[in-house]
Amino acid sequence: MASASYLEAVAGGMVTGAAFDDDDAAVQAITLLRESGVREQDITVLAADRERAALVAGDRAWIPFKKWGGLRTLLAKLMPGGGVPKEVRRRYGRALKAGKIVVIAAAGGQPSDTIAALLEQSRGEAVDQWWQSPCLLFAPPELAGPF
Repeated sequence: MASASYLEAVAGGMVTGAAFDDDDAAVQAITLLRESGVREQDITVLAADRERAALVAGDRAWIPFKKWGGLRTLLAKLMPGGGVPKEVRRRYGRALKAGKIVVIAAAGGQPSDTIAALLEQSRGEAVDQWWQSPCLLFAPPELAGPF
């Protein structure tokens, strides 16, 4: 386990996510999460267009595969679903296809209930909490944690 880690590398952890109709609402949600003590490495932004996700995330959040390297990352990007975990695709696949932005935060410094309340306050839709196995959505272990 890395010293900055909040979850065991093999276990994963609780995450909370929500879909947003427009970029401004997603940016507002990220800002609210950051102001509430959620670290940049604990927030990821998904969109059908990777460039759009990067613009929304800015320097306040993470995007899938950011700073992940190697063959594993290349293979994940080429797999069906673009390397997005099955649980995330099941919950937010339709929202992503509809052009929505999805913000997911790992419960580390804040409990998942608190994160869910913040996402709802930011006009998030389909707010959901679940146990996520380790994945490439969040920062690599050497930067923030085991996700």
